[in-house]
Amino acid sequence: MLAYFRRRREFAGRSFRMHTRDVLSGDGEWVTAVTDGTALIAGEEHTWSTVGLYRLRDGRIADCRMLPLDQAAFDAIWAHRSPPADAGAVPVSVYRARVRPRHCDAQGVLHAARYYEYFEDAFLGWLDEHVGGYRALRAAGADLVVVASGCEHRRGPRLDDLVSIEVRPTAAGRTSLSMSFVLQADDDALATGHITYVAVSGGTSVPLPAALRAVVRSVPPARRRETP
Repeated sequence: MLAYFRRRREFAGRSFRMHTRDVLSGDGEWVTAVTDGTALIAGEEHTWSTVGLYRLRDGRIADCRMLPLDQAAFDAIWAHRSPPADAGAVPVSVYRARVRPRHCDAQGVLHAARYYEYFEDAFLGWLDEHVGGYRALRAAGADLVVVASGCEHRRGPRLDDLVSIEVRPTAAGRTSLSMSFVLQADDDALATGHITYVAVSGGTSVPLPAALRAVVRSVPPARRRETP
């Protein structure tokens, strides 16, 4: 079961999360948990709900059965196909930073408004590693403009924590690029984010620069086209 969940997590770019809604127990050995799931797959956010039946023995889980509340919708979410093996690996990078005092609230926790600054720095690091940097894109005649973004907070990193942000593209269109961000500390995922960019020149959307298209050729196509 744990291996199954690890595969799903990797398939969803480590954005797969479970949120316990309710737990039911009685005098027997079975416990029921109603759980909501979320994941960012192929550039789209998905949610679903499941009922898990757990049989306990000697204080440990001896049996587990999962039942989606909407089987058809659940199957559709996880039916996205991975790119073929010869399409090349999805380009991933990891950005690391120390949480500074100016980024924290009065409780010494990273302020909610600051996550996007970390994501943007991580994206610039991804561009440096895979495309030659943002300056190379501008030299090709295009800027990248944010048209959609979101962040799910699980637990905030604290002052002076060393955090890592895994960055990977999740969908690419003719003019748009969607990226996912997983912020971690001590191998614990604390927040997930997603940002969609559109290539723009002179106030009009333009095709992604050739260098960028080349590194995201194995990324799933965007479901819909964004315009600035």
